[in-house]
Amino acid sequence: MGKITSKFSIFNFQFSKINPGFTLIEVLTVSGIMALFSVTLVAILLSTFRGGTKSQLTQQIHQDGDFALKAITREVRRADKIACGAGELTLIMPYGGTPIVYKQSADRVASDSAFLTGELGKVSGLTFSCIDGSGGNQIVTIKFTLTAGEAASQAQEKLSQEFATSVSTRQQ
Repeated sequence: MGKITSKFSIFNFQFSKINPGFTLIEVLTVSGIMALFSVTLVAILLSTFRGGTKSQLTQQIHQDGDFALKAITREVRRADKIACGAGELTLIMPYGGTPIVYKQSADRVASDSAFLTGELGKVSGLTFSCIDGSGGNQIVTIKFTLTAGEAASQAQEKLSQEFATSVSTRQQ
């Protein structure tokens, strides 16, 4: 038997399939598809990482704000007398205890002895308002905003959350 070769002609040109391999068009097509797939995969991974960053940032800011509110609330409930003024809250403690002063210091909520919020968030608009209650107690309203992320940061790395609560001293 003889050797079988496939020959065909188009427009008087003869092509023969002797060299198996890929044509330039096939290589470029596959390369383009792989590049699109890679770009899509990288975009998905980056958005996942950014979402995780936003989630961690939200959790940390919420935790810092809640801690500050709970610490101040606990001490207000124990206080005998409260004085508000000029962005400060002064608590007179029972039995001649040392007064505690809460205020905004270095973009953080601070007492005389420690900062109540972490370094991640910046505190703004810390206000205390005091009113006398009907039962001889005093009521304090505490408000502040915690903001994280720089102005030049991407949107997913910025966060601002407001915190507010009202608490009263025990009745006298």
